[in-house]
Amino acid sequence: MRTILATLLVALSLSAPAQAESTAAPPTGCGFQNLGTLPLTGATTAGTALDARHPQGPRVYSVTSSASGPALLGIRDARDGRLIAERPLPLALGSWAVTVAPDHSVYVGSYNATAGAMGRLFRYNPSTDQVSELGIPITTETFVWTVAASPDGSAVYGGTSPTGKLFRYDTATGAFADLGSPVPGDQYVRDLAVGEDGTVYAGVGARSMKVAVLTPAGTVERVIDPPVEGSGYAYDVDVAGRYLLVRFVTSTGANPMGVYDLRKRAWKDVVEDVDNLTVGGGRRGHDLYLFQHDELVKYDLRTRKITRLGFTGYGEGAARPLGWLGHTLVGTSSTGRIWQFDRRTGQGRLLDGALTGQPVSIRSLGTGPDGRVYAGGFFTGGLAAYDPATGQAQNWPDVGQSEGIVTHKGKLYLGVYPGARIYEFDGTAPTLLLDLGGQEQDRPFAMISAGDRLAFGTVPKAGTHGGALGLLDPATGRTVIRRDIVPGHSIIGLAYRDGVVYGTTSAFGGTSTPQGDAVAFAYDIATDSLKWQSTPVPGDLALGSIAFDGDGRLWGLTPDTLFELDPATGRTVRSVKHQTYAWSSATQVWLDTNLVFHKGYLWGKVQGKAYRIDPGTMTLALIARPISNLILGPDGHLYLSRFENFSTYRVC
Repeated sequence: MRTILATLLVALSLSAPAQAESTAAPPTGCGFQNLGTLPLTGATTAGTALDARHPQGPRVYSVTSSASGPALLGIRDARDGRLIAERPLPLALGSWAVTVAPDHSVYVGSYNATAGAMGRLFRYNPSTDQVSELGIPITTETFVWTVAASPDGSAVYGGTSPTGKLFRYDTATGAFADLGSPVPGDQYVRDLAVGEDGTVYAGVGARSMKVAVLTPAGTVERVIDPPVEGSGYAYDVDVAGRYLLVRFVTSTGANPMGVYDLRKRAWKDVVEDVDNLTVGGGRRGHDLYLFQHDELVKYDLRTRKITRLGFTGYGEGAARPLGWLGHTLVGTSSTGRIWQFDRRTGQGRLLDGALTGQPVSIRSLGTGPDGRVYAGGFFTGGLAAYDPATGQAQNWPDVGQSEGIVTHKGKLYLGVYPGARIYEFDGTAPTLLLDLGGQEQDRPFAMISAGDRLAFGTVPKAGTHGGALGLLDPATGRTVIRRDIVPGHSIIGLAYRDGVVYGTTSAFGGTSTPQGDAVAFAYDIATDSLKWQSTPVPGDLALGSIAFDGDGRLWGLTPDTLFELDPATGRTVRSVKHQTYAWSSATQVWLDTNLVFHKGYLWGKVQGKAYRIDPGTMTLALIARPISNLILGPDGHLYLSRFENFSTYRVC
């Protein structure tokens, strides 16, 4: 079943043409050189809201995310999609959280994990056409997931991560109140709804999927347990008359919506496979307009009957029903489009996109079988290729978020989030080979060529522990999946030699609770068994990338330590601490390092810096900063990225 995270990312398309364009001329000389940006852009709008009663005509407000900021608040006419204005949101990279207050003010909660930026609250005043930055609601929180205004306009509530807190903003005084974690232990307050009487409903995750019921002052009155089993999120929450609507996203990929009777304090129904955001946005009387399997349907709250409506043209990504203009339902897709559905005629239409595409961060880098460097885009997705010989770049806009990119036996393979999907890419169309979403896997960061097999390691879905080591023979389709090969750990680094796959782990899965210290291991492909398992750096919760040097020595780079292992036994031969890392406050650490060997040196990226590393002395020499990704290109030079910026370090 399709999760909301899957629908939010642009689907893999077989028809979208690749686009080519020129970049800078091929570099020459030695050392660091900026190559500009790759053709990765998109208009991703996770957060949107409708003001149907705006005095100057109905408006749709959408926030377009940006790789390095600022995100843009787009203001459009809800009737025809015409772009009225776009206003920057300083220090915001994007937003899921947009709401319209009774006075037509628009409040936006943002995200930004950059030190000092954090999750912020903004207010847009349509009468003055001005954006005001209201501050950081809670200094520990990097992400404001949801905002909701009280019916009387006196307050705006927000939910955050990574510690799952709720805040209240007093619109008269401008003061923030930290209301704490409504369900302690959950990392996210994922969505909020405020009833007509001011009662606040807070949906949490990534473990319990509970809904906390709070007074307007923020006191927890009770907590509603979900009607479904497992872990995940109470992802979308809304109030529709006497009913509380909650769409859950579970670790298994199911998206049921629960209908809770607030008077009887009992669950009335569970509707399977609800794909859309904003479950109450399509309410009209007793009817709810929802998406199931990418098609708009009508659900009767009284009879529980579902009527298929045939409308599927909402613009890809995730559909978000927002509200009504007369007999026309207005909504958006996460790709920035506005759609409309006329309930009288039964016809829908997709309005022309009018938002300005923004640069997309480079999520991953890999070398291709054709001598090009490939880059995968974050969030919006997309795939780009850069030819070091010509300086030409090419892009495929409709490829999902690639966490891993690798060449195996002359072909390119992509590990795509969510669902840990493995694709073979022939330069025109990606072919799906494997989908591990049903096994609670999400992020295939680590991918290597391992003899006849493609090997990959995964991080599990939010709310779960236990990543997987996977082996796939593309020629035969034979697959071996070993989940929990290290109990509770994610597999984040891989290397291969002589029939053995060497791996490193993160003690974090899809939760903030680590499962002991991170480990290294050796897996024998022929016997399907572990040869050894060790703890190279006691106290480190994630190890990172590993690589062999020219003498067959196995090296690893963690956020704070460089180490050498004996490949035969896993014994730590040498280690040196290169800098400090705040493990005690870490809430989730996956792959944070890159490591390659070339021309007698190790080359590594760690904590935003790139180094040349002398294997003999284990000393690190800084070559570039800030850096997010590093690979060895097919031409023998390094390629690096930071946000949307692409560069090279020429090794001479």
